[in-house]
Amino acid sequence: MTWQRGIRQYLQQSWQSLNHDWELLREVPIPASELNQTLLQASLPAVNFYLLLALASMIATFGLLTNSAATIIGAMIIAPLMNPIISLAYALVVFSPKLLERAILTLCTGIILVIVISYLTTELLGLRVVGSEILSRTQPNSLDLGVAVAAGMAAAFANTRRSIANTLPGVAISVALVPPLAVVGIGLCLGELGTEIAASWGVDASIAAGSFILFLTNLVGIVFSGSLIFLFQRYGSLKKAAFGLIVALLGLLMLLQPLAYSLKSLYLNSNVMLTVFELRQNQPDLFPRTIRFRSINTSYREDNLIQIRAEVEAPSQEMNKIQERIDATSQALSKTVNQPVEINVNVVPYRHFKSQSQA
Repeated sequence: MTWQRGIRQYLQQSWQSLNHDWELLREVPIPASELNQTLLQASLPAVNFYLLLALASMIATFGLLTNSAATIIGAMIIAPLMNPIISLAYALVVFSPKLLERAILTLCTGIILVIVISYLTTELLGLRVVGSEILSRTQPNSLDLGVAVAAGMAAAFANTRRSIANTLPGVAISVALVPPLAVVGIGLCLGELGTEIAASWGVDASIAAGSFILFLTNLVGIVFSGSLIFLFQRYGSLKKAAFGLIVALLGLLMLLQPLAYSLKSLYLNSNVMLTVFELRQNQPDLFPRTIRFRSINTSYREDNLIQIRAEVEAPSQEMNKIQERIDATSQALSKTVNQPVEINVNVVPYRHFKSQSQA
């Protein structure tokens, strides 16, 4: 029928028009020869690379020691350490020995430079502090691996498209590369003192070891996911990339156990905090508003005992009821998490004074 033919023709013309617009919007990837040359240049161990990396290391160390998140972000923006890592991912896909050797050389020397700079900066400043910005990089978990994988995909894709190359600084901010290495240098400089300070905040791992695991997590995650994105866009071949992908996958599997353990501890800490909040809401006699929490940290023991370390402020008249409240809290938490719980509380007594004058 005429009206059916007209509708069919209209739909075909509309689809062709939309499809044509979509084709115009789709950007063609950078040619392999051009991308290869770009990454060869980006991975060059040049003076500019080491100068920027050294400055970024100093800025990151200053930010970590002063507990300044803004300063640390600034260091992440100017640090060029992402370049050899993405070059390494690309080299594994196309199996370019020249690019592979150059990327590994630049990456390894860059890692050493950051650690040495942060160590010397900490030593020269003479500061012996461990703030939250340092502690947050000593216990990586599976979520950090997820961030690294997503960042690797974004970085690889941005390198293959001219129109979105300006998003690379944002990718550098999203995944931590220089700050964890700077924490390694700080941890090595602080030595046992740093470990003791971290332990007082409920962090059982060594500062240097924990932060280096975070860097390895980011490195392996970026290389693995970046290689997959390059392969998906038909750079190189699966046959050439098989060995590199297997090595990266094995690295991910080796990291999964400690990362999963840290994630479990994170969920545990969240459950403990939620339970304490609910107890405070539902049983005001157990946790009156006069008791103030300074910190709560949780950890597992090998026998599955959950250890909770807390520091609270309590008025002097409440001191005789602290043990009773801790016992009740321990019982409530054990029922919630269905595991034995041990609570250790340090109580700081205080007295409240108030003065009001009449005009």
